Amino acid sequence: MARKKRFAPNDNNLAIAYYRFSSHSQNDASIEQQRELAHEWADAHGFKIVQEYEDAAISGTTDARPGFQQMLSEVAKIRPHTLIMWKTDRLGRDKYVLAMAKKKIRDAGCEIHLLAENIPAEGPEGILIEGLMEAMAEYYSRQLSQNIQRGMDYNAQHALYNGHKLFGYDVDRSTKKYIPDPNTAPFVQWAFREYASGKPLKTIAEEMNAQGLRTPRNAKFSVNMLNKMLKNRAYIGEYHHGDIVVEDGMPVLVDKATFDRAQRRFAENKRKGSQRAHGMDENEAPRYWLTGKLYCGECGSTMQGVSGTSKTGRTYYYYYCSAQRRKECHLHKARKQDLEDMVLFALHNIVDDEENVTALALDAAEYYEKNHNDTAYLEALEAKRKEVEKSLANLVKVIEKGVVSDTVMLRQCSCEAQEAHQVSQRIRFRQSP
Repeated sequence: MARKKRFAPNDNNLAIAYYRFSSHSQNDASIEQQRELAHEWADAHGFKIVQEYEDAAISGTTDARPGFQQMLSEVAKIRPHTLIMWKTDRLGRDKYVLAMAKKKIRDAGCEIHLLAENIPAEGPEGILIEGLMEAMAEYYSRQLSQNIQRGMDYNAQHALYNGHKLFGYDVDRSTKKYIPDPNTAPFVQWAFREYASGKPLKTIAEEMNAQGLRTPRNAKFSVNMLNKMLKNRAYIGEYHHGDIVVEDGMPVLVDKATFDRAQRRFAENKRKGSQRAHGMDENEAPRYWLTGKLYCGECGSTMQGVSGTSKTGRTYYYYYCSAQRRKECHLHKARKQDLEDMVLFALHNIVDDEENVTALALDAAEYYEKNHNDTAYLEALEAKRKEVEKSLANLVKVIEKGVVSDTVMLRQCSCEAQEAHQVSQRIRFRQSP
């Protein structure tokens, strides 16, 4: 059996440094402190730091860290002698993340120096101590996570403030309970009434912004923000945090009837939007938006929409199992509105969860990184730019010949020029690293 080759660092004086600060770690050195200490050590030992990476307020339990990923992707190209870090847990608090990262770094001929931990570089003692430090990092991470989660669950079960600010509410500092904000609560009630009465979300947003109102994050109101706000069941007294729901956990700002009218209008607008998108008349458009997405819990067959008319002439809408026609399933029909309300409620919980939103953002960033060099898309944009520029040239010739009025043509030229600028900006954005 061939003897395993002993690790040997690259023969140079190049160093890289990685800094991370977790928002949960109150005793850790800040990034600026880590940077200062890294440069002091490098100067004292004759190393030149050629690249620095950092991740601010990002947990070490995940490898979805921009600076961390950039370092791993570049270490084999730079091939430095040493990676300088504050402690083991700066690299990660998950043993699998740590193992993967250390292998990639050392495979590139780079040794790891820890400023705050004295781990022998050679011998079995170094292996033992390094393993213990990695285990302690993961233990601390899991213990911290449990404590934080325990505290948040307790707050949720008692309908206490959990770090999530809501427009229309303030927080009582002594009880940590949500209380109506006398300055903004009336605008919540007004927005619900206006939307339920038929006013467009865009108009409501514009009027709220004109009043100088801002979201809890000090942003102007948009259609999307209002959409989310007017679907939030907190305003009818329901406290939500993850899977925890506390009835009557919030002060009621909007009565149930007004809230339900707003939700029905959302559903109607969604249906009409689908009709317009498919070029359908209202009477022939599908009314069952869960069709193709809903499956029978008893036999696994698809659920389909069906309607029925009572003796009084009232129409009822249901979802039923497609296997019922073949008499292969005996699941009862389910009210359309009940099922769709349950799905909407579940979707609201998903979107309201910051972790889910973060995961979606990371997925979007990953997709962009993989696809931003799409040459076909760039070629299409370039062709569009040339087309617009040609149109502009032709318009100038028409003006010179006096075929139409200068006012009309200048207005058209302005539109064409704006479109050309927008296309050029998109090309520039797609080509940027």
